[in-house]
Order: sequence, then C-alpha cells, then structure tokens
Amino acid sequence: MASITDCVVEGLKYPFNDIKKLLGLGGLFALISAISVFISVKSFGIFRAAVNVVEKSNVTASQLSFSQLPSGDIYLVAGLAIVSFIITLFIFGYQYNIVKFSIDKKEDLPGFGDLVGMFIKGIKYFLVILAYNIIPLLVFAGGIMFGGESFVIYVMLISMLLFIIAFFLQIMALNNMIAHDSLKKAFDIREIIDNIANLGWAKYIGIILFTIIVYMIIMVAVSFVLSFITVLFAATISNQALIISVVIAVIEGLFIDSYGALFYNRVCGSIYRESIK
Repeated sequence: MASITDCVVEGLKYPFNDIKKLLGLGGLFALISAISVFISVKSFGIFRAAVNVVEKSNVTASQLSFSQLPSGDIYLVAGLAIVSFIITLFIFGYQYNIVKFSIDKKEDLPGFGDLVGMFIKGIKYFLVILAYNIIPLLVFAGGIMFGGESFVIYVMLISMLLFIIAFFLQIMALNNMIAHDSLKKAFDIREIIDNIANLGWAKYIGIILFTIIVYMIIMVAVSFVLSFITVLFAATISNQALIISVVIAVIEGLFIDSYGALFYNRVCGSIYRESIK
C-alpha cells in the first residue's frame, strides 16, 4: 500500500506528463479568470450606480427599481456568469476524467475529444458537490435569516463542522461515482464509509490534509511570483489596471489553476485506488 508521501509526490509529477493537455485545461481556467475580472469590474460599477441613485433620490437600497440601474451591465454580468458556469461544468467533467485515469492507473492525461461527455460528467460532478453541501448551506442560511446575533455564532460553528464532514465524505463519494460511472454510487453511504474504513480514517484524512497543505504552499509561493509580475506590469503599463488584472488572471488560470486541479484530482483518484486494495 502506497504511503501518504508517495500519493502526493506522484500527484505533483503527474501534470508534467503532457504539457499540451495541461495548457488545454489551463485555457479553460484562464477564460474563467478573465471573465471573473470583467464581472467584478461591472458589478462594482452597478454597485456605484446604485449608491449614486440612493444618495440622489433619498430612497433605500430595497426600494430601487430595475430601471434605475444600468440594465445593460446587469444583463452582461448575468450572461457572463452563465458562460462562466458552463465552462466550470466542462472543467468538472475533465476533473472527473482525471480521477478516472488515476483510479485506472493511467499515466497519460485525459483528452478533450468528447466535449459532450465532459459536459455530462461535469453536471454529475456538480450535482454531487451540491448535494453534499446543501444541508450545511441551509443550516448556515437559516441561522443568518432567523437567528439572533448570539445564535448566529453557534450556527456558524455547526455549519462549519457540517461543511468539514461533507467535504471528507464528498471526496470519496465522487471517487465512488467515477469508479463505477454511476451517479447513484455517490450516495451509497455504506460503501463510501467502508472504503474509507478500508484505507483507515487516519490515513484518509491525513492524505487529504497533506495534499491541501502542499497545495497551499504552492499557491503561496506562486502568489509571490505573481505579485512580482504585477509590479513589473504596473511599472510598464500605467493607468491600465484592468489590462494588468486580466493578464495576471490569465497567467494564473493557464498555469497555476490547471496544475492545481490535475494534482489534487490525481491524488483523489489515488486515495480511492488505495482504499479498494
């Protein structure tokens, strides 16, 4: 049985097995990152417009009508959000394939030929994530809406605990679904818990936590590099904050987010493979 370190080290090496496919996935992440920058800029513009109307017309924010806001920008933000979500589903579908390749011990990276298949798998991937997090979300939302100030603190602690439990179960649930190519298997709680028990709860949690720590270290190191790049761009391109933000977002999506997704999902597949030995 492979050690925690072996699984993580293998995951760190895996993205370099095919740089072209790494960059192909990176292109999807870069597109989402660029869209996110534009959504942020437009959303801030809508917020400023709303504040301006409130100040001039002496009404509350809840009394604002749609006609008083920049409708074109609102439609644009909504459209970009939908496009971003669709791209995210394709990314989820590719991550589905990464886990499958890992379970099957394939060393190459998945291709992009079956886009329809990727999209369908992405929907399944999303539905599992949503299903496992819906209860923590409802608890949190209910506490915020109906609880008092002191009660909210307890609700936040409870919802945080539920999110943590859901997170660890969700990883094995996704693996179980992908291994059997069956959405129902993501909700076979008995089999999911048995798989975790076969591996050992301590080792299971240890691999995941170690993977997250390694991932965070990589992200912190990269953030320093990106900060340096940002300073260079700022020195050469004056008064072009939007251009700088887009360029940095594209770089991060193209190289960093894609690498992180390949690394993390590769390790997740390895966890399942070890659990069924």
